[in-house]
Amino acid sequence: MAGGLWARLKSGFDADAEHVTTCFLPAPGSAPIWPAQGYLRLWLAEGFLAKARSWGNDRFPVLHAGASLAFGAGAPVAFTTFSRPAAAWAVPGDQFDFPITPLLPFNGGTVEIEAAVYQAVQTGPLGTAASFVAGFAELLGPPLATAASVANAISTGLDSLIGASGDEPVLSVHYSMISPGGGGQPVQAGHLAVVNAPPGSLPGELTIGADGRLAVRGGPAAGAGGPGGSGGTGGPGGGERRLTGVDYLVVRVETRTEHDVWLSPAMMTLIGQARLARAHGRPGAFADYRAEAVTLAWTSADYVESDRPRIAAAIAAALDAGPEQAAFGDPEATVTDEVIALLPARDDPALAGLTLADLLAR
Repeated sequence: MAGGLWARLKSGFDADAEHVTTCFLPAPGSAPIWPAQGYLRLWLAEGFLAKARSWGNDRFPVLHAGASLAFGAGAPVAFTTFSRPAAAWAVPGDQFDFPITPLLPFNGGTVEIEAAVYQAVQTGPLGTAASFVAGFAELLGPPLATAASVANAISTGLDSLIGASGDEPVLSVHYSMISPGGGGQPVQAGHLAVVNAPPGSLPGELTIGADGRLAVRGGPAAGAGGPGGSGGTGGPGGGERRLTGVDYLVVRVETRTEHDVWLSPAMMTLIGQARLARAHGRPGAFADYRAEAVTLAWTSADYVESDRPRIAAAIAAALDAGPEQAAFGDPEATVTDEVIALLPARDDPALAGLTLADLLAR
């Protein structure tokens, strides 16, 4: 379950909530995703630290961020990162599009989003930790069960480190989204922004401009005092202006109804081994590899529950086709192309009542 540094940051944000402005800006035309019907991924879209220009060359920002959501059959799991995005953070409007999480299945319940930026010293504990965690980057992606275990261990260690050092984030945010119909903010594509200024003190309404960057719209003209903006016309109904003079973070929430990677490396390996066994006249080994590939797809926590039978059925169909039928005669087609071509729709009647035992018995 989410703990360690995650819990520490949530507590700190709750205590400081009245001093920051937080809002979620839904993407135009986006719709909420329903449980077991889609996926989400988090990106650091922008970050600006007003005092970063005055930091010494040995200082830099590090980001702890991620999402906590229902995963598998257990308690909520936090998928987090602790890293140094490749940007100076000293110019308003710098776009990072830095990935925070892999694509995560939404199976219902509450999704908690968290992000915090710290000032680290190159040779200090946070700087050392950022370099150390970077070595585990490959373990923080799929398979998600492994990523969750690694992220939890890292979070626990960082919590101890930060507790001992006393470091506090320069800016942080904690935000919750839920399934549609519950009265709160539904899980939806958009931008989560946190600005280091009290609610009501900004010179206009926060928005995402046509260039995809955080801006303020309307309100008094820039330069009227307090946190302001640059460019635009200002005033009621005025144009959009870049937010300046104040720290802010923007986390982009990406949502998808379909996964963008239908076969994991392990699935592709098993499919290849099954075909090789059949080509070498080893029907017993073929059956074993086929069963393992189909079972892996049916039980993979990387996909929402409604997609697992689809992938398993497509793998079974691809393997049950004879060599002369594979790839439909297209020499350029990949294994993934074959499976996608055979992937049934979520509402395909053939999936109704389908069981893993049915696929294994064929």
